[in-house]
Amino acid sequence: MNAVCLSPKETAAALTEAAIKKAACPTGARFLMSFMAGTFISLGAHGAIVTYDTPFLSAAVFPVGLMLVILVGGELFTGNCLMTFALLQKKITFKNYCRSLIQVFFGNFLGALFIAALLYFGGVYERPALAEAVRTIARTKSSLPFWQVLCRGILCNILVASGVWFATTAKNAAGKMLGCWFPVMLFVLSGYEHVVANMFYLPLGTALGASVTASGFLGNLFWAAIGNYIGGGLLLPFVYHRAYLSKHEVK
Repeated sequence: MNAVCLSPKETAAALTEAAIKKAACPTGARFLMSFMAGTFISLGAHGAIVTYDTPFLSAAVFPVGLMLVILVGGELFTGNCLMTFALLQKKITFKNYCRSLIQVFFGNFLGALFIAALLYFGGVYERPALAEAVRTIARTKSSLPFWQVLCRGILCNILVASGVWFATTAKNAAGKMLGCWFPVMLFVLSGYEHVVANMFYLPLGTALGASVTASGFLGNLFWAAIGNYIGGGLLLPFVYHRAYLSKHEVK
């Protein structure tokens, strides 16, 4: 361990310990924390819409959502996929693992709906440019073929979960913020699919008149969630568990 950051092996161990605490969290507290994470990601997504006409600026604003989750506190589905580290080491049960991820998923959804409702009824999207931007986002996302949503979801959570990894590695607030910013900025700029952000974009776009079908709405969330899980819940934990925490670990 050094004074600036954890080593990769120490970070994997820290993520494991965090997963043990997440799995043991009482249901009520988990719901509140996941609700707040949904609100934070949605606020970041709203900022990205405000700057929609400038792609890099839009991508640069969105990571504020993950910074709030990390520094203020929250349970985010995409980040919590890294709980697989503890499952692989048999430090949490499969039942508690699944229960935690499912409860956080729905808590995130309610938080996203809450922010969408506040913005809608607050008249923020009475500005034509903002309304058209979110309608375009919702239409585009809901019309993507499932295999594209799946692939983009995998790519997204390789980056978002890596942002959580970076934030865990860092030992100070500035390092955690930068750790969140770079990977998340890249996923937004690249046009990948983040299921919690889509929990905000799709309902708000639909409320504002976007032609979104129920199958397009639910299909996007389903395949984005599966892709996000593969990227952050299977690929990263399986590779780095073997590299850092198993009997085959890198020396």
